[in-house]
Amino acid sequence: MKNPLNEIKIENAKLTSRSDQEIEGKISEIKKRAIGLSKQGQNLDPLLVEWFALVQEVAFRTIGLKHFDMQLIAGVFLHQGKIVEMKTGEGKTLASTLPVAFNALSQKGVHVVTVNDYLAERDQKWMGKVYNGLGLTVGLVKSTSTFNKKRISYNCDITYVTNSELVFDFLRDNSAYSVNEQVQRPFHYCVIDEIDSILIDEARTPLILSTSKGETNVNKLYVAKALANYLTKDYHFEIDEKRREITLTEIGYEEVTEKLGKETLYDPEDPWILEVLNALKAKYIFKLNKDYIVLNNKVVIVDEFSGRVMEDRRWSLGIHEAMEIKECVKVGEGTTTKNSITYQNFFTLYPKLAGMTGTAKTTEKEFQDIYNLEVIVLPTEKKLIRKDLPDLVYQSEISKWKAVLSESKKCYQKGQPLLIGTASVDKSEFLSELFKVSNIPHQILNAKPENVTRESEIIAQAGERSAITIATNMAGRGTDIILGGNPVFKVKKELSDYLLTTTKEEEYNIEEDDIEEEESKKIDQFVENTNDEYGKKSNFSQLEKDIENLPYSLETCLKTLESFYNHLYAKAYKEWEKENKLVKELGGLFVLGTERHETRRIDNQLRGRAGRQGDPGNTQFFVSLEDQLIKTFGGDSIRRWLEYLVEDKDEAFDSKLVTESLENAQQKVELYNYDLRKNVFQYDELLNTHRTLLFQARNEMLSKNIYNDLFLRYAECSLDEEILISKTNLSLRSLPDYKISWEKKLLYKIEKRFTSYLAYFSIKKQKNSFVSNLRKASFPTTKNFFNRFYSEIWISNDLRFAESNFYQLGFLKSTRTKIFLCILDSYWTEHIERMSYVQETINWRSYGQQTPLVEYNLEGFKSFRIMFEQIRSTMIYYFLSTSIN
Repeated sequence: MKNPLNEIKIENAKLTSRSDQEIEGKISEIKKRAIGLSKQGQNLDPLLVEWFALVQEVAFRTIGLKHFDMQLIAGVFLHQGKIVEMKTGEGKTLASTLPVAFNALSQKGVHVVTVNDYLAERDQKWMGKVYNGLGLTVGLVKSTSTFNKKRISYNCDITYVTNSELVFDFLRDNSAYSVNEQVQRPFHYCVIDEIDSILIDEARTPLILSTSKGETNVNKLYVAKALANYLTKDYHFEIDEKRREITLTEIGYEEVTEKLGKETLYDPEDPWILEVLNALKAKYIFKLNKDYIVLNNKVVIVDEFSGRVMEDRRWSLGIHEAMEIKECVKVGEGTTTKNSITYQNFFTLYPKLAGMTGTAKTTEKEFQDIYNLEVIVLPTEKKLIRKDLPDLVYQSEISKWKAVLSESKKCYQKGQPLLIGTASVDKSEFLSELFKVSNIPHQILNAKPENVTRESEIIAQAGERSAITIATNMAGRGTDIILGGNPVFKVKKELSDYLLTTTKEEEYNIEEDDIEEEESKKIDQFVENTNDEYGKKSNFSQLEKDIENLPYSLETCLKTLESFYNHLYAKAYKEWEKENKLVKELGGLFVLGTERHETRRIDNQLRGRAGRQGDPGNTQFFVSLEDQLIKTFGGDSIRRWLEYLVEDKDEAFDSKLVTESLENAQQKVELYNYDLRKNVFQYDELLNTHRTLLFQARNEMLSKNIYNDLFLRYAECSLDEEILISKTNLSLRSLPDYKISWEKKLLYKIEKRFTSYLAYFSIKKQKNSFVSNLRKASFPTTKNFFNRFYSEIWISNDLRFAESNFYQLGFLKSTRTKIFLCILDSYWTEHIERMSYVQETINWRSYGQQTPLVEYNLEGFKSFRIMFEQIRSTMIYYFLSTSIN
């Protein structure tokens, strides 16, 4: 498709003078044409120019925003299934409305995926006005959504949903025992916001749907913890900092087995290796306030990339339990994997996938190799004038923090807003204490819940004059930092102070002396009118919700609140214009990074907060030779070099060599992390094939009631295998008369096997009937001989249904599917558990000159065959052993 930018702009120019009724008529016309094209099996591209022009016009009429050229171009690329890189503040959210609304015309559903509930809800309410203006339905799925709410939302034309909830709903749907328990419909088109955060950063580990397997052996965990405290680093065990892995040395292994009184730590009846290694990882690798926090007496994971807590997640393979023992909190129940999938294999289920972010170029190869997605980098609408200053390198960490404090004081006194990025909760808390001692006002945003609840407000006001904000990570925050502050959030705060407090004297945060008397009277009148109107409806809880959802609730809130908001906003906007100009003169936002991250993308996300939409700004990283990244990659050699050149240890050193060393280290880490994710993807490929087959079987059983046909197929398959084996491998020595025909030999063997099989389950009726019929049979030809076996299965099955009455048949149909699905799920869980164990131990085979991945695939084939045979034999047994009458 050629670039249709000019055509869209020409078409939009025709729409600007048309009435709302004419616009609605145009929308209806295009929808009818879209339905016609879909019925003919054609794509909707011929309608793109007209529809994009309509979306542009409706957006301007509903939310007052009109797509500029780069957003229109971004919309085209997103429709084509590509990744679009747009810098922070360039309007990715608005740009996405173009392809989302266009692909929704197919009536097959479009998913817009975000990284958290706040963004999903914000965008659904905000952009929902555009979609509603186009006659499209919009749904929202959050972690707190009910089953019915989810089902309705997934059946809308457009659904906003978080990445984790989307995947877990998919896993839950494919574990359901009825179609009425499923919420999703077949996938069509998906746009992922912050696509690098989801498909790259969160792709290291699969998402696991777990089920409880009972109480954990706590005593075993305490013994493992005691052993971890006893063992010595580099003597009993070695730590791989890059891989975050621990291995026992030969001495350590012998010491542990001796202390436990065991011959081996890999005893299938009582294995210890996992508990010991997990206890060591808990002590030496997983850090409090970096990898996790303790909240409400629970160990809660902190996402290393987003800096957010993940209260609904647990580490797998016993690590989480080891962390709970370490922190002396209640140990959760042990879990077993019910279903799992990686982000790589999940998102490739969509026929068309697209995404947007501010930082994708550095991982372009991975997007291409794993997801077959092309990255398109778009220029900013206005020229980027931000200054990215060279790194300042300090010999010690304490010298670095002194410099950060000094720079922060300068910014505060000058009035220039400062955003400081830290690598962990600990570092942000340390810097906050340093500022408190130095009497520097500041805000802090990290994984702690008391800070997360104010996330959008903290970020929104980070551009105010003299504002200092400390944040652990800036990816996916969703709120722009506006120079001079955000007038909308300021008005919301004022409204909350005026309307949601007990008494004016106690709670108003605005001093009466600072307000002119006339203005004060207006405010009092607004407060009285708003309280009266909401009070008459006895709906003060709705007042709180309306204020919280401003400005998106302006169309639905009561008129008094709308008037009050508009009055305050007009004044706040005038003040903001002055402040905005002043902050720009001061140099704009200063972004100060206190440590280089493992990946350049995270650093670029932090930098990207400055210089929004042509604003001035500058960025700089303060690093020390004691930072983790430098220590891991060549810190000692750089330290010796600097000590030789620089006498003052508190003096900063600006060196291209150090900067290049840092960038090389980041590239090494990025390459290593890519290999990790690729490894996860490769190992999950085999399971994904198995998963696809299983899910297809489950969906067929749910939607088509094929349990009876499935039984017949399995029974025939069993006979086919038996006949094939018997024809080729039947030994004459196993029969009393070696002169009889091979058909009689086969009959003898099957009769013997079938009789013993049924006798084992004490099923006399079926056994006697089946065997008697076989003995009476005459086999003039081999073909009739085979048919007789199959006939007995078919006739026996038909008779069982024929003998049942109406109520028994109904009960049979309502229960058989669920029982069969339970059988499938039970053996599928065993298969996943087997493969998890294999994956954990397969690398040892490399010492025997074997390729781990090849060996894993061979083991996977064996395990899947075992699973299939278990499912088949259990289903056949269930059919034969369950009596209807």
